[in-house]
Amino acid sequence: MIKPQESLTDVQLIQLWQDGSADAFESLYRRYSLKLLAIALDKTRDRELAEELVQDTFISFYHSKVSVAKMTTPMAFLYIILKNKILNLHRRNLVHQRYQNLLKHSFNEAEEHTQSLIETRELEKLLRTEIEKLPEQCRRVFQLRRAQLLSNKEVAEQLSISENTVEQHMRKALRLLRIAFVKHDVLIIGFLFGITGTL
Repeated sequence: MIKPQESLTDVQLIQLWQDGSADAFESLYRRYSLKLLAIALDKTRDRELAEELVQDTFISFYHSKVSVAKMTTPMAFLYIILKNKILNLHRRNLVHQRYQNLLKHSFNEAEEHTQSLIETRELEKLLRTEIEKLPEQCRRVFQLRRAQLLSNKEVAEQLSISENTVEQHMRKALRLLRIAFVKHDVLIIGFLFGITGTL
């Protein structure tokens, strides 16, 4: 009698996955996703971000299918992937913070010059295009915060949503814009994060 997949060992599940069983991979996901989520939550204190990190970890794990063929401890491999993603996240946040501080320091001395660089026709066109691609509510929140410089509280009152929801939409909008601008000058990204006062 064949055992239910949930009762199989890690080695058996990996072998089934190697043989083409999508259910085996799902079983590995169910077996370890909550453990990884707990680790990510402990390191980030952000549920949405932690869930994204876990999803990204399993995507990387899936693409490493060949490498894990002889693995007996998938949790150790998954933990290493997650750890590296969290470290990379902290490094990126540190870089963003450094650029924020740099911009704040330099704006007083070179505000006119910096503003002219940022507001070039090409950049504004690109920025408008990417903003229009945002989900509707994210776009409305971002435009109120960026164009009208409203506070989270003011945006929440105007859209009849909570301040926490405003923060979540801003985080999502900035993440999507960051992805869109990843191949562009980092100072552009720094400005996006600085002007919104978020992240």
